[in-house]
This record gives sequence, C-alpha cells and structure tokens, in this order.
Amino acid sequence: MHMTDRAKELEMAAKDIDPSSLQAAKVAIDMNCREYLRWADLFSCRLGTVKPEELHKFTRALALTLLGHLPTRPGTCPFCIQYDRDRACTGCGYAATHGRCDAEDSAFSLFIEAFQELGRSVYQDTGKLCSSPHDARMHLNLSIKVSRDQAMRLQEDLPFAGALQLMELKAAYLDAMICLLPGLLLGEEVQEKCLLVRRMLLNYW
Repeated sequence: MHMTDRAKELEMAAKDIDPSSLQAAKVAIDMNCREYLRWADLFSCRLGTVKPEELHKFTRALALTLLGHLPTRPGTCPFCIQYDRDRACTGCGYAATHGRCDAEDSAFSLFIEAFQELGRSVYQDTGKLCSSPHDARMHLNLSIKVSRDQAMRLQEDLPFAGALQLMELKAAYLDAMICLLPGLLLGEEVQEKCLLVRRMLLNYW
C-alpha cells in the first residue's frame, strides 16, 4: 500500500523529533493519565452516595475533571518541547504541516478554541439533569469505567510510540475521551460543543 501525500508529510514532520523531547512529552502525558485515574477512582467511590439532587453537580465536576487532565498543553507535545524555546518555532514540523499553533487559523488553535468553549459550556451548564437518577448513575458509572480503561491503555502504549505514533495516539485518545464525557446528562449546548471539538480533532494530526 502506497502512503498518501499527507501521510508522508506527517511522517516527515515527526522524523526530526529527538528522543529527549519525545520522552519528556510521554512523561507529561503519563502524569496526566495518572492524575485522571486517581480522580476517576474518587468519583467512582463517591457515585453511590450522591443524592439525586446532587447528580447534576457531580456530572459537571466529572466532565471538568476529565477535560482538565487531557494532554492539550504544550508540555505534552514533543514539537512544542523541542521547538518552542525561543517562540520562533523554527524547524517545527507541526507548524509546517498544520500552521503555527499561535496562528488563529491553525489546526491547534481551532481545536483548542473549541475545546475551551466546551469547558465553558460544561462549567456554565446550570440546568437540570437530562435523565432519571437511575439512568444517570448507570451512564456516569460507564463513563468513569471506560474513560479509566482508555487512560490505562494510553499509558501502556506510550513506551513503544515514536513521535508519529505518539501524535496519533494523542489524537485518538482526545477523541475517545470527549466521546466519554457524560454530555447526554447535561444540556444540548454541551453536546453540540462536543461534536465541534471532535470535528476540529480531524485536523489535529
């Protein structure tokens, strides 16, 4: 099978990442996963004792915690670690293929803007729980369980990933975790923002 032109571009973009930059990104991503797993365990233990009238607040807290531990910061990106020391981004393969991250129309800027809007929508969702308490508990339990599985799977894959594979893993992980947000229990705006983030992720890598 022949590589597409885009696949070749991405391979070339990642080939100059040095081992130290790659390892630093992996350590930061692993730390995010570890922290999320710790919080997810706390949410799992707490869920059974949450009063029905507090489930909406619990849902928002879980969603914000999940979003807050996703690898979206520069320290989790091998390109930023390697090329952002002088803010010039000279030689950065990501900038060459996706636009500089600080450009308004770059792939990362479009993604992070949608991501931040999603967080704002979750934080400002002050409506009622869009589900019965019983269904909400089942949905929340599943969200916690599967998101934990995703975080642990990413941790297992990190040691074996080169720079190209790491970016692919990050994009897939971000998409999977956004899908696992308990958005169905929140308002319609949150659900719409989730879809927008997922569309922006198509060009993230």
